[in-house]
Amino acid sequence: MKLTTVVAAAAVIAALAAASSAHSSTGPSASVENIATVIIGNVATDFEFNVYDCPAGDEMVVVEWEAEQPARAPGEGVSVGSLSFGESTGAQTQHLTVTAGGNFIAGERWVGTGLVACGGVLIPVSGSGTTKSLNGV
Repeated sequence: MKLTTVVAAAAVIAALAAASSAHSSTGPSASVENIATVIIGNVATDFEFNVYDCPAGDEMVVVEWEAEQPARAPGEGVSVGSLSFGESTGAQTQHLTVTAGGNFIAGERWVGTGLVACGGVLIPVSGSGTTKSLNGV
C-alpha cells in the first residue's frame, strides 16, 4: 500500500512540474483592462495594460493602440503610437498605463485593438469595456 501511495505522489508531482513548465513555455502575453479612465474629456484617456511573462531585460513597448466608442460617430476615437516602458523586471505580471489622445467621453462603451511588444515578440491585444471619469462616474 505504501508503494502505491509513493508512486501516486510522484505522479502528481511530475504532473504539476510539467504543467508549470508548460505555462512558462507559452511565452509573453498581454491584455487590456475593461475600464478606461477619461482623464481630460475629449482630449485624453488612460488604458491599463497587463503584460505577462515578459523576461527580465526585454524592452516593453505598446506599439500601437486604437479604440472607438461605437455609440458615437466615426472618428471620435483615441489612439497612441509607439510608447516605450523600458526593460521588463521579469515579474510575472507588469502593469502599463497608456494615455491615448482623442475624443472619448465618460460613461460610454469602448472597443480597441493594438500591439504590445516584449522584446522581439509582438502580442496582439484587443478589448472592450466602459469609460469612467476620474471621479469614477
